[in-house]
Amino acid sequence: MSQNRWTTYVSTETAVASGWRIDTVVEPSRLWGANGIVWSPDDRLMVTQVFGSQVTAIEVRAGTHQVYAPLGGGIAAPDDGAFGHDGTFFATEPMNATVSARRPDGSYHTLRDDLPSANGMTVSHDGRRLFVDEFRPGGRLLELDPSGEKPPIVLADDLAMPNAFAMGPDGALYFPQVLAGEIWRYDLDSRTLERRFTDLATPTAVKFDRAGRLLTSEGGAGRLTRIDLKTGARETLAQVNPGIDNFAIAADGRLFVSHFTDGRVAEVTGGVERVLSPSGLIGPFGLDRMPDGSLLSADGLAVNRTSPDGVSSVAMSLLADLPGMASDVAHHDGDPLVLLTRGQVLRRHRDGHFSTVASRLEGATTLTSTAGGGAYVVERRAGRIRHLDGEGGWREVATGLDAPVAVAHDGDATLWVSRRGGITGLVDGAVVATIEGFDDPQGIAWHDGAIWVADTARRAVVRLDPRGGTRLDVATDLPLGPPVAGVRMAHAFSPLLAERDAVLVGCDGDGSVRRLSAG
Repeated sequence: MSQNRWTTYVSTETAVASGWRIDTVVEPSRLWGANGIVWSPDDRLMVTQVFGSQVTAIEVRAGTHQVYAPLGGGIAAPDDGAFGHDGTFFATEPMNATVSARRPDGSYHTLRDDLPSANGMTVSHDGRRLFVDEFRPGGRLLELDPSGEKPPIVLADDLAMPNAFAMGPDGALYFPQVLAGEIWRYDLDSRTLERRFTDLATPTAVKFDRAGRLLTSEGGAGRLTRIDLKTGARETLAQVNPGIDNFAIAADGRLFVSHFTDGRVAEVTGGVERVLSPSGLIGPFGLDRMPDGSLLSADGLAVNRTSPDGVSSVAMSLLADLPGMASDVAHHDGDPLVLLTRGQVLRRHRDGHFSTVASRLEGATTLTSTAGGGAYVVERRAGRIRHLDGEGGWREVATGLDAPVAVAHDGDATLWVSRRGGITGLVDGAVVATIEGFDDPQGIAWHDGAIWVADTARRAVVRLDPRGGTRLDVATDLPLGPPVAGVRMAHAFSPLLAERDAVLVGCDGDGSVRRLSAG
């Protein structure tokens, strides 16, 4: 088996019960997405992975991958990074409001844990000054003490979603304001801000080449652009898929880009793309089969689509389409419904515009398409299940539940709910059955007269006959959840999807989708 993000840590192979088979629908991924990429002092490409709490070093000539900061180490959900003068690697953790560091001896320490949405990061030319910005409305530009002993110095605030940035040849800081499509300059001496360039297609990062020319990644257009600081003249250096998160410039001028949408990392020197880490799923955290036969996967920073012939592509992405992170997906009348982690369900119409189907959901975990249209949404924190009609209306299905997670309908009258420690059967909102004995039941499906459950803590998919009570571990040692116990992940969920003759398993541990069927 070729190495992927799961087999880097786990050597056991998936086993299936007698009379069953497992097939791979979507292949595993090398990375948990690709966010910041940094050229290291030892001439390797460092790739940070927000959803995987890992930093990977790629030797670009051979294309080999090596874990630099592993799962369970001292860096959790890193987005951007930079090297200090002594070889210390600094990383932002936007979901933890933290900036952390890996020393050259492999030890870790935390500089700050009070910087909400700390995201972009850079150092001065001599590597002795450290700067961070906050990717949020009203975000700040800060200088940090590299030792973490002194408090931050606020250079600017009330910024509009600043992201990855760099120090220019003039000693000033240049940063993108992503949603505004602009690049700004901050003069460290005069402490003044100046807007320099506008009309950019979602600029996600700014760097400078050896000649002192400004480069920016236009994530919305999939374009790497060079801008002359004096004249403002622009030149396209590379055209790739939209969803560029960041880019790096090697010591010899070679160019590399990363994609937050699907974890793709490639060299694009001279406009020619050479893939170093192929596209793959970050999750998948939710699955749904569309009427046209394509498979949608909710993937955190994107919704991806796999066609019936196995070709995958990005259907929707954060910044370009979605105003938040996608945790599940369903459909209504042929249109995708997307559950966002902030408690909102959006419908994407055929003309590309979005409408709000539901909002202010309390701890929403999953979204499940229903045969008659619309979808069930589970609100774990509220202990509630609602049915959304797909048009903006809803009705309450059940309340007073203990930490519900996901639902499956048996096609008759019973709604089966995975929840803390077990399964609950509901008819018209009333409890008619309780089944205990699960460690961490997440995805649930009804298939061929039985309940199927992804018990993530056991890394197993279980088939349960609700009439006779018999259980069968159809598959064990599946790549479900983090491959290292106790690791903090930005998001993790193992979904199931029932089909006519099989059950699909979203293996969020390795980025694959597996198909379980009799045979």
